[in-house]
Amino acid sequence: MNPNDPGFGPATERVSAPATYTFPREMEVERIGNLSSGVTYVYPEVRGGICEYCGVIDGNYPSEYQYKLCAHYRGKQLACSYCPASKNLDEVINHSVLRVLMHPNDPKKLIVHCNSYECLKKHEERWNVANT
Repeated sequence: MNPNDPGFGPATERVSAPATYTFPREMEVERIGNLSSGVTYVYPEVRGGICEYCGVIDGNYPSEYQYKLCAHYRGKQLACSYCPASKNLDEVINHSVLRVLMHPNDPKKLIVHCNSYECLKKHEERWNVANT
């Protein structure tokens, strides 16, 4: 520090700090009770049939089967919970991003939804808890 600076003074000099905050009594309380939703655990996404954490495990298999080889989803047949049954399952897996979530009320179940607008909308409507 330079003693010739105008802001320089003895160590005992007190300078009041500028008010950079507001008191809680002056603030509004946020209420989001009507926008709550279920809490869940999110597992790795399956992007085009490939687990986002494990990647391609065996190049001899097509991409829509790669997630079945990884440690997260070995032995599981993932399917979007909201897509109609008439859709080809392999096409949905190959051309979509699947989000895999633990069921909020039953930890032994998985909820899977693809990245289509309709399925995402159905998922959000289903888990909008306080919509009344």
